[in-house]
Amino acid sequence: MIRLRLEGTLCIRRFVRPLIIATIVSATTACAPLQTTTATGAPVESGQPEQVSPAVNPQEQVPKTIAPAQHAVNPAQRAVTSLLKEGWAHYRIENHERSIAIAERAQRLDPQRAEVYLLLAKSYHALGRSQLAEQLGQRGVLLSQNDATVRRRLQRLLHEIRG
Repeated sequence: MIRLRLEGTLCIRRFVRPLIIATIVSATTACAPLQTTTATGAPVESGQPEQVSPAVNPQEQVPKTIAPAQHAVNPAQRAVTSLLKEGWAHYRIENHERSIAIAERAQRLDPQRAEVYLLLAKSYHALGRSQLAEQLGQRGVLLSQNDATVRRRLQRLLHEIRG
């Protein structure tokens, strides 16, 4: 009887555990949404001069240049944005250790994102680790060329740290 119970437990472990793992993996996998457009395909040049019938409105003609497609936000960028939201929430409730841990995860995904360094610098400064906060703030300023808001916040923080 004990042997049957052990064999049943092994059977469950052998078949149910992979099923649970597969379910978790499929539920947590991030996929980029498919981009769909309503525009027609690119115009094809025929080599003959373009003729416009008098009945066609010039504003309704197919453009001669093709506008670039919107860049899809990749899953890593969405993950970083989500992590930053979570990190700032922990920062606001003064759970600075947790906000640092979350910001470090975001940093591993996108080490060029200036807001990650802002969150890290503010969290370390709140914990009294001003030297590290200053270094992270300086790195963030260097990376914030395209984000004036984050740049100003980093500069204010560096001014506050330096006294």
